[in-house]
Amino acid sequence: MRASFLVVLPALGAFAAGCGPDCQSTCNKIYAESECNIPRPGSTRDELLADCFDSCEAALDKEGAIRAEYVPSERASNDEPVEYSNDQEAALWMDCVAETSCELLDDGYCAPI
Repeated sequence: MRASFLVVLPALGAFAAGCGPDCQSTCNKIYAESECNIPRPGSTRDELLADCFDSCEAALDKEGAIRAEYVPSERASNDEPVEYSNDQEAALWMDCVAETSCELLDDGYCAPI
């Protein structure tokens, strides 16, 4: 019994600590003034944060697989809009943002931004 408790304890700690980025931390990294502070013409900072959070949360509510054409780690062109559409793609996007510098985020990496 004691051995099983020692196995469960680290697992509970990992659960309590979180498993990586979430929509709020990801959107804050992109748009918050204290982080990357990436502007978009025609939108206020509050609008950017709210839109980012809402689209991220909406994607997390849809189960799905990563589409072959969704590769956030590659630079997106301005010609075609890039969107994530489900929980797996949103998770991939959040990881990309967490691992990418502000300069690259502003240069088209980890789309959509």
